[in-house]
Amino acid sequence: MRVPASRFAFVLVETLYPGNVGATARALKNNGFRGLNLVNGPKFDAEARKMAWKSLDVLRAAKRHKTLDAAVRSAKFVFGFSSRPRRLDRPLLEFDDALPQILEAGRKGKVALLFGREDRGLTRDELEGCHCLVRIDAEKQRAVYNLSQAVLLVAYRLRRARLGLDSAVPEASTPRSPLLSILDSKLTSGARAHLRSKIRSALVALGYEELADPGLLERIVARSDRLLDRSGMDESDLAMLLGVIRRIEGCRERR
Repeated sequence: MRVPASRFAFVLVETLYPGNVGATARALKNNGFRGLNLVNGPKFDAEARKMAWKSLDVLRAAKRHKTLDAAVRSAKFVFGFSSRPRRLDRPLLEFDDALPQILEAGRKGKVALLFGREDRGLTRDELEGCHCLVRIDAEKQRAVYNLSQAVLLVAYRLRRARLGLDSAVPEASTPRSPLLSILDSKLTSGARAHLRSKIRSALVALGYEELADPGLLERIVARSDRLLDRSGMDESDLAMLLGVIRRIEGCRERR
């Protein structure tokens, strides 16, 4: 099955330099993608238009979002690219290993590919919201790629993979990494983020915020997030769990 380019959204989070947005638009058009999304992105200037040479249609069609949650709400899977992943309870793959998983995710639903700020990448909280973290290999002396160059590398390899031109990327029938059983999830990222926030509020209602260990609440939220990723939940499961959480919050309020 050839995966449509429209399944993939490239999300730039708080990009600092308009020129990088323009160069990203050109990189996407070079490789047949149009899904450019900007979270609190800069205004386009002459440099952005210059770097988007013959790709102004992609630049002008870029969707702007005030929050990352809004940018990934319709995505089923979120992959965060980071050169220095923090210690998080998330699968971490080199890009060569992640590419088959990204392609398989695209077969199952919409995929958001996150790229962070030029000076500090994606924050810990932003990485926590991803299903999987991805690192693009580079020399230790200069391990961080320019933003638009990183997008170009990903878009080029992904184009070849989705068109069946990259023999290094296995077919769909090839066993996939056990790390990414999350690909069986039936929830969108928006539904997943909503459930995560409700679990946190339920834990607050149960008094976890008042315990001596200040980090316990967030650790439980992170662990439950990973458990839900592996559960293969659907919308009816989500409705049931949200109903239970509402009961917990209601019991706390009545006490």
